[in-house]
Amino acid sequence: MMELKSLESFGIKHAWQVPLICPVEIEDYTNIVTEFSKAYQLSGHKIVIAGKLVSAPSFNWVRGKGVLTIELFDDLGYLLSIKLFGDTKHIEESLTEVGSTYYFKGVSFANGAYLNLRAAKLISSADIGKFVPIYKSKRGYLSKEQVREVIRKQLPSTLNQAEKYLREVIKWVPNIRQVLKTKKMTLKDVLTELHNPSSVESWEEARGVIKRIAALYCIREMNALNPREPNKLVNSLHGLPINVLKEKIPFELTTEQTQIVESITNKFKEGTKVDGALIGDVGTGKTVVYGICAASVVSAGGRAAIMLPSQTLAEQIHEELNSYFGSLKPVLVTLETEQTNLEETNFLIGTSALLHRRVGVLDLVVVDEQHRFGLEQRELLLSENTHFLEATATPIPRTQALISYGNSKHIFRLTKCHAKKEITTKLRLKSESHALMKECLNQVELGNKVLVVCPTKDNSENFASVEEVFTKWNKFARNKVRYIHSGCSPDHNRKSIADIKSGKASILISTTMVEIGLTIPRLTKTIIYHAERFGTITCHQIRGRLVRHGGKGQLDLYCPTEIGEKSLQRLLLLTKFDDGYELAEQDMILRGFGDIVKASDLSQSGSTKSILIGEKVDVSDVEEILSTLETTN
Repeated sequence: MMELKSLESFGIKHAWQVPLICPVEIEDYTNIVTEFSKAYQLSGHKIVIAGKLVSAPSFNWVRGKGVLTIELFDDLGYLLSIKLFGDTKHIEESLTEVGSTYYFKGVSFANGAYLNLRAAKLISSADIGKFVPIYKSKRGYLSKEQVREVIRKQLPSTLNQAEKYLREVIKWVPNIRQVLKTKKMTLKDVLTELHNPSSVESWEEARGVIKRIAALYCIREMNALNPREPNKLVNSLHGLPINVLKEKIPFELTTEQTQIVESITNKFKEGTKVDGALIGDVGTGKTVVYGICAASVVSAGGRAAIMLPSQTLAEQIHEELNSYFGSLKPVLVTLETEQTNLEETNFLIGTSALLHRRVGVLDLVVVDEQHRFGLEQRELLLSENTHFLEATATPIPRTQALISYGNSKHIFRLTKCHAKKEITTKLRLKSESHALMKECLNQVELGNKVLVVCPTKDNSENFASVEEVFTKWNKFARNKVRYIHSGCSPDHNRKSIADIKSGKASILISTTMVEIGLTIPRLTKTIIYHAERFGTITCHQIRGRLVRHGGKGQLDLYCPTEIGEKSLQRLLLLTKFDDGYELAEQDMILRGFGDIVKASDLSQSGSTKSILIGEKVDVSDVEEILSTLETTN
């Protein structure tokens, strides 16, 4: 049990989960080079060698670094040298028997008459002749070797339990061998070959099967989360005709907007409960669509609430909808709102402050930019018969999985932009900092606006902060720079935004509080400092602030420090895809499904939480299995 407890850092809570820790690769220790002349011919290739220890390894300090030198010879007397750096004490202690055979893997390197093995690693003689699974380590807890040793010891007592659990996962699936793409392997074979492979081919087959079982688990959970049920009937709401509501809007709706409004309000009239997602990039007009829907409910004597992620956005949306539907008396609710009992108010527009007021039973709840709220937060305002509409420009992985593969969501997608705009997204490095500043000052001279987004608001040693960048930029564009962040007073932020909108100032330095909804006239240039610190969705939403009324704009993803491979992949997605829906799908493919289990906490992480540990669920597996199931049903 103590060994099982050591795997808790992997999320292991039950014994049956141990065989579901998936190796990331296997090492082939079946082909051993015993003649060093062959190793010489394989210079530049990865090999596994066997050689006899010439003498005890020697340790020396070279240019301040510890170097352990090991010399081996083969049966013909050819010499091979190995040099190891860093902490080599445990290796030195393992090489104690001169004349005995030891095994190493590494890259053969021939240099004249000399033969070396680079990036060498000592291999246990017990592993020779085998295909050895390699597992992910857990920094600060277990090394790869320790993980493997724990699994090796636990496997005999846990394999049957895992087999029993997996059988329950797949029992609902017809033609299971066709779905899993295996002709002969049993579940026990799959688990055995995964951890003790007899060949590379058998391991790859077992790994493919176990990944498809994990995909089936996700599909089963989604079906449980979104069962195919008949449309739920609620009280019908016959509001003002859509044409009457449209007349209150000072611009013409697109055909697409009108169709979506009619589709949603018809469901209100029919008494069919709406549980939907309104998806559309910035500029496609989500606000006016859900605004008309809310007005329709209120005009029918119902009650509607619209929840937004920031006070700035709530004030902006309230001002806009009040200008259209002032006769319906929409009320703004923020932390500054003193009134706590709002049960008699029919039209509410506010921040999460709505969650801390008595709002009573609502007929419609709209959550704008839903990814800023946790799942439980979004559902706090709902009663059994409440229509629910969540709006977003970029669905996050969990929502995207439900949208792509769930059964119960009504999907309303806006694709047409009111204004014609062209936005370029570029990855920029520290070497380009002077060029970036010059580009921004040129935009200011042309009468345009610049937005600079920082990861922190103040006093950060590692990352550019709002106040630090404001001080720097104000030297180059004195009195033309303003800043806002959550630590400032509401009055300071309102005045800064007002100065930017009026043209009194031209450069706004901010945290991600500008991510959602804020409209800045003539905004043509946006820089995100330390873009690797932001999620794909956040960067996309910030990009959405550019040229709201049409024209050309540019987003610069500024990375002044070195970034990791995963961060680079995410940022490159933003340079390739500008459509929010497409970006979300690519992000889901890159990151996995996210937590699709209903009992999850408020986390909206994209890391796959499935039965498989160490491997994410492939979207391609899910799509292929769904297609197979549809064909066989």
